[in-house]
Amino acid sequence: MDDQNSNELVKYTKALLLLQLQGLSKPDDPVKPELLLARAGLDAREIAELLGKNSGAVAKAIQRAGKGGA
Repeated sequence: MDDQNSNELVKYTKALLLLQLQGLSKPDDPVKPELLLARAGLDAREIAELLGKNSGAVAKAIQRAGKGGA
């Protein structure tokens, strides 16, 4: 496996782990999957593809979360 494939594998593995952690979070402390995936290192385009959403909407959700929004 080359470095590029290894990096991709690590990134997607981190994303899966973060999504599992979200399932363990408290209901009164919701975290958007977009933000968790962004924290794992995925970009808006990759996140949109995974979640079946528009990349612009994903980018906006990440931007809002960075400003203290949910």
